[in-house]
Amino acid sequence: MRRLLLLLLACLLSGLLIVPTVRAQDPPTQTPAAGALDPTTAQALDRLAVVLAEKRLARDRATAAGTADPTLDTEIRQLSWQFAALAARFDVQGFEAPQQGKFDLQQELEQLIRPLLRMLKDATAEPRQVADLKARLEQVQQRHAQAARAARGVERTRDALPPESPARAEAERELRQRWAPIIGSLRDEMLVLQANLGQLQEGKRSLVETATGSVKNFLNSSGTSLVLSVLVFLSVFFGLRFVVDLLLRRRRAARGFSLRLLEVVLRLLVVLAAVAATLVVPYARDDFLLLAIGIVFLLGAGWVLVRMAPQFVEQVRLLLNIGGVREGERILVDGLPFQVTALRFYTRLDNPDLQGGALRVPVQFLIGRRSRQSAPDEPWFPTRVGDIVLLQDGTFGPVRVQTPETVVVEHLGAPRSLPTAAFLQQAPRNLSRGFVLDVTLPLGREPMRELQPDALAGLEHELLQAAVARRSPDAVRSLRVQFQQVTPNGCELLLLATCGGELAADYYALRRGLQQAFVQACARRGWALPAPAVTALLPGGDGTQSA
Repeated sequence: MRRLLLLLLACLLSGLLIVPTVRAQDPPTQTPAAGALDPTTAQALDRLAVVLAEKRLARDRATAAGTADPTLDTEIRQLSWQFAALAARFDVQGFEAPQQGKFDLQQELEQLIRPLLRMLKDATAEPRQVADLKARLEQVQQRHAQAARAARGVERTRDALPPESPARAEAERELRQRWAPIIGSLRDEMLVLQANLGQLQEGKRSLVETATGSVKNFLNSSGTSLVLSVLVFLSVFFGLRFVVDLLLRRRRAARGFSLRLLEVVLRLLVVLAAVAATLVVPYARDDFLLLAIGIVFLLGAGWVLVRMAPQFVEQVRLLLNIGGVREGERILVDGLPFQVTALRFYTRLDNPDLQGGALRVPVQFLIGRRSRQSAPDEPWFPTRVGDIVLLQDGTFGPVRVQTPETVVVEHLGAPRSLPTAAFLQQAPRNLSRGFVLDVTLPLGREPMRELQPDALAGLEHELLQAAVARRSPDAVRSLRVQFQQVTPNGCELLLLATCGGELAADYYALRRGLQQAFVQACARRGWALPAPAVTALLPGGDGTQSA
């Protein structure tokens, strides 16, 4: 336990120890001796004392002359507070005249992100200046065109008047005194704007150069702080997470509510500690630009967390094992059942009967889902690898591969791949776990009179002997022959043979053998079979005989 505590303290202090180490590399500065003033402070105090004396003398003279100026009192008070603050090394103004101003959130945020805004302003200064010049040039050109049109209108009016008309002389004066100076002034302004715009465009850098320069400036000013912040975050985050995992590793066998709550709280504290240690780096290095960027990022992350609070609450409920999905229960994923074996930030889902049946999903994947307790004998999948199956479409053979995505059945010696969902829709019969073989046996009209109980018992005995002749005696557990129905050509008997899973591969062979044994038994007894029934009993007579 002592080692764990030492490791925890080392992880907490690893990021904070980086900053003093880096600061130790800065150029050394001479620290004034205890009780002595540095030269800058002494010079500032002398200057404030001189200015205060001058202001007080000016106030006394104005008061004696009867022309008191209230602004002098305000200036003296402000200078006195400055002198007192330097002399006492204490905010005397805040102590004597505390301000109970209204808190302005917008103003506080502007002051907080002012370094970031200044950086963006500097980065976009040249494009904004070019845009302003272009807008001003376009405006001057429009005014010049309007003035030129007006001057031409006055000229046309002047030319239409007779030479001796007083209006002609007034039009001349209008052109000379009004429009000529305006057009000349606008032309000169256009030339100046075009010259300035040309100079800016000649020295304008490309987008790549501008972006590269901005990145270089940022790295030169805040690059070291950024690298140190990343290192501190990684060291504190992974270090504390390792310590938390080490502390909780021995208790994960019995994960009660208290342990789950402790784990969630520790995970959150790890993230908060890593973020706080990261912000300490730019604060300690006086890198307020990077600090402003970090705070803006945190504000954005906090806003996102507030908007997604319902989802986070549901995730916490799941992690505490009090949500809709609980550890150890059964959940459906894409139509397949899985057991929730480990309910954590990355939850583990297992299906023991599937190859690759272990899924690792984030906890948010379980939001909106429900789990339930599994029955004692409830299967996780209808088959296992190696089982013999019979599908509704006639596919018959052993299962070679079964995963959450694909099931491969070897049908007639060739593999057939089906999506797992499609395989389940085929209602597979797992013959390897035992099956009941039902065979319809047709008879003609004449043998119907001889179907007495002892005759059926003898037929059952002969068919059972034929079934176990080449197989284990215990393979066919029971065999019964029952009367099924009357047909136009006679009647039908139903044979039900209960077989063990070892006969699964001989499913169709056993069916054909029983049909053959029935035909032979009827021949020995002299029982006639209807012609359609004989055709059906021949190999290939129905869809199942050729399998």
